[in-house]
Amino acid sequence: MGEFLIINLGYGFAFIALAFKEVLWLRIILTFSYALRFFSSYAFSENINVALWNLLFILVNVIMIIRIIDERRSRFIPHEIKDIKNTIFKNLTSKEFLYLWSLGKISSAKSGILVDEGKKQNKLMFMLAGKAQVKSGSKLLAILERGQFIAEMSLLTNEPTSAQVVVEKNDDQEVVFIEWNKDILKRIENTNNQFWRKLHYILSKDITKKLQLMNKAN
Repeated sequence: MGEFLIINLGYGFAFIALAFKEVLWLRIILTFSYALRFFSSYAFSENINVALWNLLFILVNVIMIIRIIDERRSRFIPHEIKDIKNTIFKNLTSKEFLYLWSLGKISSAKSGILVDEGKKQNKLMFMLAGKAQVKSGSKLLAILERGQFIAEMSLLTNEPTSAQVVVEKNDDQEVVFIEWNKDILKRIENTNNQFWRKLHYILSKDITKKLQLMNKAN
């Protein structure tokens, strides 16, 4: 009777786990399920082969649980970029955000062209300070400030830019931005698709917001 109850509880928990979309809870419940089946196989059936397989499943799930908890664990975000993490990159975990930031290069410009019209982009740029103008010919289309991406549509579509991004000479303030090489982003896309989907969503959201503002202005 004891063996019947334990083995059926084990399979019952495995069935319940299928109802969970949350990966962490799915892993935890599956681990409990495998533990019950391990105990049943080892203590009652004395089937060492089945017991060892269940033990292997337990170990794999425990490792994955530890990895998920570590991935989601809150990490220290420097004060100067904390607002960016909590707004633009809020759907990234602290670990993902800090990793992405570490791959970027911070640059600055007092004047000049950041993005030329009709050219394909080979890097992703994100404004940290100052103001940059988006122009098409002599027409001013938008002003870019802290928290906005630069020419990300060209990068995503691999099409030439439809406008120019320039920094007007200003003695009081220079434009500061962080940039990521296209090869770095491609590597993220190829090696960590879940991370890339999050980043792609952030970029798409920024594009949508800019288009809405441009439509209102027109």
